[in-house]
Amino acid sequence: MQNSLLGQLEALEQKIKFSDISAEVSAVELWGGADVIVRTRLDNETHKWLGSQPLVISIQSTEPRRRAVITEHAKELSWLLYQLKGIFSTKIDYVSKFDFYGLLAQSAIDHVTKYTEIHDARPLLIAVLNTAKGFCEDETSG
Repeated sequence: MQNSLLGQLEALEQKIKFSDISAEVSAVELWGGADVIVRTRLDNETHKWLGSQPLVISIQSTEPRRRAVITEHAKELSWLLYQLKGIFSTKIDYVSKFDFYGLLAQSAIDHVTKYTEIHDARPLLIAVLNTAKGFCEDETSG
């Protein structure tokens, strides 16, 4: 299963690096799921959503909290998250999805915070994709 997942991730990476994904991206709705939302700006609704963190008692391995990724590349990042959802659909479950998408969102937040002036979405997408690869490797080695 790992080889299949890694192969799909490698193919996705090649698509990000060398293909024009703009038509696919334009049709995508902004991501919202597993306590992660992706937006182009921090509006009142998003701010309120982040401020109402529920108390969560869970067996997930990451900190259970809501994450909002605010980036000019919200459509592109949402597209990537939907792609990864399809690739990992048989690997993640009702608990691990919070770890998986939380890690991806935190990776995106960290990247956006560090590289504020990059107008090309590809570095952000590759950083998040590399986090997904790490999740895949962690799961199969554990």
